[in-house]
Amino acid sequence: MKKGKVYEDIAVDYLKGKGYEILGRNLRTRFGEIDILAKRKGKFVVVEVKGGESFFPAERLTEGKLLRILRSAFELLGDAGFSVELVVVYRGRIYHYKNLGLGYEEVF
Repeated sequence: MKKGKVYEDIAVDYLKGKGYEILGRNLRTRFGEIDILAKRKGKFVVVEVKGGESFFPAERLTEGKLLRILRSAFELLGDAGFSVELVVVYRGRIYHYKNLGLGYEEVF
């Protein structure tokens, strides 16, 4: 089993425990991949998962990667509002970053 899948499985279990409904995993678009698509309190949540043991994995979440995540989310969800979150699995601990400043919700 690939390590990435192990970290995603841990993240899915964690998110379910926090009340997230998991809608899909490893959703591919022409722009990239969304690790986890979920829903919480009626809103879509796009979750990126990073895991590792040797250094803090959040360092691998680059501006370019965030842009690909956003483009993928817009392609999948269209005009539906969504937020982007990061779940990091590092040395047996889970770090959950919400509202990465890339969420989208149409406001009138």
